[in-house]
Amino acid sequence: MRRMMTKSAVCLFVGLVFAVQVYAQRNEITDWQAIQDQRDAHRRAELLESFIKNYPTSPQRPEADFKLTDFYNENKDYQKILQHASDYQTRPPSADAAAKTRIYTVAMAAGISLQNAQKTVEFGGYALQVDPNNLSVLTTLASLNLPDGKKALEYAQKAITLPRPATMREESYNSTMGRMHGIVAGPLFAEQKYREAKEHLQLALKANPKDQSAQYRMGFADVTLMGAAVKAAQEAQDVATKALLAKPTDQAAADAAQAKMAAAAKEALELRDSAIDSLARALAIGGTMTKEVTPLFDGLYSNKAGSLDGKDQFIAQKKTELGL
Repeated sequence: MRRMMTKSAVCLFVGLVFAVQVYAQRNEITDWQAIQDQRDAHRRAELLESFIKNYPTSPQRPEADFKLTDFYNENKDYQKILQHASDYQTRPPSADAAAKTRIYTVAMAAGISLQNAQKTVEFGGYALQVDPNNLSVLTTLASLNLPDGKKALEYAQKAITLPRPATMREESYNSTMGRMHGIVAGPLFAEQKYREAKEHLQLALKANPKDQSAQYRMGFADVTLMGAAVKAAQEAQDVATKALLAKPTDQAAADAAQAKMAAAAKEALELRDSAIDSLARALAIGGTMTKEVTPLFDGLYSNKAGSLDGKDQFIAQKKTELGL
């Protein structure tokens, strides 16, 4: 008799649990439908907040989270986005990497809108934990020089190795890569690694030729490399002279040195002309670097033309080429 009562109790308990589950599921479906039916945006947001709270593991997540953060974003409720993303990060409804990336990226953007560097870095970091190759996050943090110069440089260096995402237009990708190459060029320029810096500056200027700072850096790098080429030509000339004056004359050594001298002299002239073009573009663009550019350009232009005659016309030509 006792066994029969125990068995009946178990069956009753299981039945009650099942009934509760069915009831809860029915409420969830009803509440989600109410959200779909609601036309008032503010009321829909309130319903979404309640839904996420009441059904934290609902299969309707992360769609509910996306709808809610979209509403916050449209209304510029950036602080609410940060709070929601923080709750999401603490108690993610699933292991869906794409959903996490989207939520954290939106929160990173909210941090930028609020000029909150700490939150920008925090949620950008969460997004990169989920997807270390997230080009959007890498380039955003690199462009903002966050969290510091060293890390921003690492982000830019990684970004330029990544292919274009399928969802990104080629024009936008090329422009973004140009900015990243400009960031990578900065430290190389500061370390006087001008040849390496030029490689990145060329790509940066290909994407944005109207960047006065990059044009100036390109011209300055060319001038410095020109100086090295002139020095190499002079040293080769000294070697050639010494070989010709030797007893007996070392003609082979002289010929080799003269060939080296000619190559270095040719390179120096090419670098001079390249520098003149870059600096002329910098002057055509105008901006804060004009004061530094002018004496450098004038010296090179005079060296080539013999005077400053025609300088203004040359700069005007570069302005036309740039579409200014």
